[in-house]
Formats: sequence, structure tokens, C-alpha cells
Amino acid sequence: MSAPAIPSTLDVALWLFDQSRRDDLYLPAQKLQRLLWLQQGTYAAMNHGRMLMPATFVADETGPIEPTVFHLFEDSRPPIPARPIEPVAENHLTRTWRRYSHHSPDYLTKRIVKMLCYREAWAKGPGTVIPYEAIARDFTQLPEQQDLVRVGDGRALQKWVPTAKPAVRRIR
Repeated sequence: MSAPAIPSTLDVALWLFDQSRRDDLYLPAQKLQRLLWLQQGTYAAMNHGRMLMPATFVADETGPIEPTVFHLFEDSRPPIPARPIEPVAENHLTRTWRRYSHHSPDYLTKRIVKMLCYREAWAKGPGTVIPYEAIARDFTQLPEQQDLVRVGDGRALQKWVPTAKPAVRRIR
């Protein structure tokens, strides 16, 4: 396995917290945890299993958490200066932020706790480490239909594709 794109999970957490301030959004500890998880998993899915950050997620009753970051950011952002992040990795952070930051922590948690890697770890007991390989596997195998737009009653909207065969023109 190659080196992570960002050398510290703390760098990603600081970036997320600072981005929430720039966007004037409140970032509770649970949402920070969900965004860290999504950052790690989506990066693995888009980069052939490569690790974004050296994070260790454990199964908690509220969902997967990175315990060190959870402890540091539980009340507020610690007074630690942020280090610069490589442009390619920052581009990923920005895209994933835009995709998920507007969702509530509950919405993100409901999606995440359905993932097989989390359920397997939770079945072994609270505090069980979720292997990175399992996280990468689950994110790379997500069905494409998961991101469909859904209507109020839960049905997924799908692109309309005409199924009728074109009319045959007869030459006279």
C-alpha cells in the first residue's frame, strides 16, 4: 500500500472545521466524524484503494468514529495551526465537502451505518477497529443507484430512455 495522500488525519479534520467556518456552517462532532469517514471512503473509491489519511475508524453505537479526532474536536476546534494540503488532495476534500456538507449528521449516519464494513465491526462489539481494506471495498462496490434523486415517497427518479424502435421508412 502506498503512503496516504495527506500525512495526518488531524490535517483533514482541521480542513473540514475551517471549511465549515468559511461556509458559515455549524460542524458538530458527529458530523465531523461522518465527513471524515466519507472523505476516506470516497477517496479510496476514486483512487483505486489508495488511502487519503492514516485514520483508524472504530465501530461506535452512533456510527464509525476516529477516536483521536473525536476526543480533540468534541467541544470545539483545538488551537492547532492548519498545515497546507497538496492541491490534488484538497480538490478531493472540496468535492466531497460540497457533496455532503449540507446533509444533517442524522442523514449521513443513516446511510453510513448500513454499510457492510461498519455492520461487521459493530457485530463484533463496540470499539472494534474497522479495517481500511473493508472500507475501501465497500466504497468501491457501492451501487450507482445510491446517488439517484428520490421523490418524497422514496421512489428513485431515473433518466427516461425511449424504448420504442424507430419507425422504418419505406422508399417508394
